[in-house]
Amino acid sequence: MFNIRHLQTFVTIADCDSFAAAADRIGLTQSAVSMQIKTLEDDLRQPLFDRSQRSPRLNDLGEALLPNMREIIRLSGELRSMAGQFDDYTGKLHLGVISSVSTGILPEAIMMLKQEYPRLTVKIKNGQSDDLIRCVVEGSLDAAIITEPERFSPEIQSRTIVEEPIMIVAPASFAGASETDVFAQLPFIRFNRRAGTGRIVEMHLRRRQLQVNETMELDSIEAILQMVIQGVGVSIVPEHCVTERYIEDLYILPFGHPPATRKIGFIEKNQHARQLFTDALFAKLQLSEITREQPLAKALRERA
Repeated sequence: MFNIRHLQTFVTIADCDSFAAAADRIGLTQSAVSMQIKTLEDDLRQPLFDRSQRSPRLNDLGEALLPNMREIIRLSGELRSMAGQFDDYTGKLHLGVISSVSTGILPEAIMMLKQEYPRLTVKIKNGQSDDLIRCVVEGSLDAAIITEPERFSPEIQSRTIVEEPIMIVAPASFAGASETDVFAQLPFIRFNRRAGTGRIVEMHLRRRQLQVNETMELDSIEAILQMVIQGVGVSIVPEHCVTERYIEDLYILPFGHPPATRKIGFIEKNQHARQLFTDALFAKLQLSEITREQPLAKALRERA
């Protein structure tokens, strides 16, 4: 009998095109990965890699078996999911979330979901959009809340939760200054450009040919807002991240006219065993605070 973990390791090597990169991704040593593949080859009584090159590559048999191994992993995940729902509305939901929404839309939606399904266990993984998409495709996550990219794998469906503006935030002492003056006078604090929102910001900066004096790049929007409040620089962040407690300490203006936006999406496989729970969670997300008028939007409207 084949070990599913060995099949997953084989597929990860194929995706990474490297034993070393696969070891980093799954958190094992390279020797452990090599041992798993050797065991798999012994079970099959056939080699799966051409080791005549410095970096082993899939041989013809490995290439031929790869789609079948992916399917075995997928079916194994579905079996585990179905077994977890042995009782009505009981089981686990594995959810991925980008950091910029984990303190916004998520808590309220999870609370409402747990009220409807009190015996449901929700396990949450934080990460960047690209990594979470990969986890959904591989089956280690049932669904994820991400910044929507332009294209998806055909295995994935996406439902937009909300489309929101991204805003320039500067110290309150700059109130009334133009966008040009703010960027000219203050260093730019960038949100991680590997994250979906960070890529959107970078794309619009390039399109508008805006020159910024970049001084730091942070993973946390809350940390960015604190830096801006202290006068360290100026930044560009999603509207919902500027909660009520920050509004009085910041000068906020739209990024462009009309403002640039990002879409927050809910992704999952086209078919999977947790559909009941993911449909329910998506409905709760639509009812959550982010889809109603934000404190920032209300404050800007009142100031206008």
